[in-house]
Amino acid sequence: MNIEDILVSIFLLAGMAVMLLASIGLLRFGDVFLRMHAATKSSTLGIGFIIIGVGLFFGEPLITIKLAALSAIYFFATATGAQVLASASHATRVRMVKETWIDELAEREAPEAPTDPLPPGLK
Repeated sequence: MNIEDILVSIFLLAGMAVMLLASIGLLRFGDVFLRMHAATKSSTLGIGFIIIGVGLFFGEPLITIKLAALSAIYFFATATGAQVLASASHATRVRMVKETWIDELAEREAPEAPTDPLPPGLK
């Protein structure tokens, strides 16, 4: 067993461990927003480790290029998909757990108070 096999094993095991933690997060977290966070952030890191391990294992330039393209597509697709799902969930007023105390979308959607261009003394 050489150093390359050890590195491949480390990356594959790290990817598997992160994906396992993401799966546990899907089961344990309370609302759709926290579950999406666990599904997208952790799985992106886990897939990244697995792709690095597979690239090291095969070591061929064409496979490495294909894996780099695959990781870029996965990176952008998960982020975009999570954004769309989060916006749709927020628009349909999906319940949030009490630990979710920041709601930036509600702050953006809140109607602003009408502003009067004239100062109070000039009305």
